Amino acid sequence: MTRRRFAPWAILTIAILALYINFPRQLTGIDLPLPDRVRTVLGLDLQGGIQVTLEVVSDNGEPVAQERVELARNIIEQRVAGIGVTEPTVRTETGAGGQQRIVVEIPGISDESQVLDLVGSTGQLQFIDPKGINLTADQDISALIADGTVSVLFDGGEIVPGSVAPDSSQSGQIGVSFSLKDNGQQIWCDFTTTHVNQPGPIALDAKVITTPNIQTAICSGRTIITIGSGTSAALEQETLYNQLRFGALPVSLKPQEVTAVAPTLGADFLGQALLAGALGLGLVLFFMLAYYRLPGVLAATALVFYALVVYAIFRIIPVTLTLAGVAAFILSIGMAVDANILIFERMKEEIRAGKSLGPAIEAGFNRAWSSILDSNVSSLLVAGWLFWQGTAVVRGFALVLAIGVLVSMFSAVTVTRTLLRMVVHTDWGRRMSLYHVER
Repeated sequence: MTRRRFAPWAILTIAILALYINFPRQLTGIDLPLPDRVRTVLGLDLQGGIQVTLEVVSDNGEPVAQERVELARNIIEQRVAGIGVTEPTVRTETGAGGQQRIVVEIPGISDESQVLDLVGSTGQLQFIDPKGINLTADQDISALIADGTVSVLFDGGEIVPGSVAPDSSQSGQIGVSFSLKDNGQQIWCDFTTTHVNQPGPIALDAKVITTPNIQTAICSGRTIITIGSGTSAALEQETLYNQLRFGALPVSLKPQEVTAVAPTLGADFLGQALLAGALGLGLVLFFMLAYYRLPGVLAATALVFYALVVYAIFRIIPVTLTLAGVAAFILSIGMAVDANILIFERMKEEIRAGKSLGPAIEAGFNRAWSSILDSNVSSLLVAGWLFWQGTAVVRGFALVLAIGVLVSMFSAVTVTRTLLRMVVHTDWGRRMSLYHVER
């Protein structure tokens, strides 16, 4: 099968897959299997979420250095991104009295306790010697550590950086694994060797998170904290993994306010934005149909394909859709139309020069390709720079723009070209009046 014969089938397959990803239940009436990560994610301005205000606490009464506050902000942003939130907003503020604050806005999250545990904890892991005391999960042992009833063998500083990873066993139990440095490895080996079949409690910020039974001496340095199974265990695993992965915060933080945030735009504003975008797109398509006639119809079909594929990619990644993302999406649609205009004008020039319809179409695409490639590469370079240097919201805009540009190149060139080739091979498709060319 030649490339030209293969192209229509490839385009049809992609379109069907995009429809399946975008509207599985609407097409079939049943719940079709899709991974949990395939979903439409709206930003805080469209769906609301949780806003947490954390006050920076000074240990000695002196103002905390701005560099330390900014480092804490970066760590919190990484932690929040680790739970699947693709466009969190984490910023620093200074109050009227000079108080330093970190404000965290997380779209689509409603569990306040999960957010507080994630952004406010220092993530200090402690391996505990219970000294015969029966400790239980969630028990606060800070007082027991202070009076010497139990002791800390070593802390999270003995964990090898970069070794923290999710772990699972054949029995379905999940946990978090990590490796220890030489000092911690030796202490842990000595303790587990003398405490086989006894509990080896592990605490996070002086709060017991698990009391696993030591099955055998652990002298390899590789340790697994087993959590359990099920949805709640998966959530705990994710939170623990991110706390240990990104380490302790360089400043002390005190939760000042936790509020549920209503959408700043809401359904009405989103509806108005989509209506405005639909009207603008409708006017563009009307111009394409009126001025280019049959090629305009094919360009409109390619734009429908483009919209389906881009939305499917948004759901697969998933991309958080905010007003900035919607704007980037509409902008990329305009760029796709612009590419079609370049192609059709080149094609009309070839027809006026005396070429027949088939060669004129091929020459039009070939001559317009260099201009289309240059403009889209420029857009991708700008989007890449914005994604690299921008904040979370700017990166979201850049990501949507880059996806739109890449798909628009495929739809404007490959899809439109394939449709024109198919039409030209029909009797009615070779009627010159359908192409609005003035000789």
